[in-house]
Amino acid sequence: MLFLTAASIGICVGMMRSAFSTAFIAVMITATFALATAVSPGPASFFNLLIAVLGYNAGLIAFLAGLFALDARREA
Repeated sequence: MLFLTAASIGICVGMMRSAFSTAFIAVMITATFALATAVSPGPASFFNLLIAVLGYNAGLIAFLAGLFALDARREA
């Protein structure tokens, strides 16, 4: 579920077509994890951060792949 949520965030950020928003959301994912780790009474798993970052990148890549596929289809 974490991967799918991060992937959908990546797709939505890709639709904004802003380098600032892409970088800002990437930093916010990390900052949110750091804050949750700081206030959590138990240990945190960095594996969840890895899943979120991979999902975010997969969403951005999926958006760009779809964008290029539609562009290639329009030219043909």
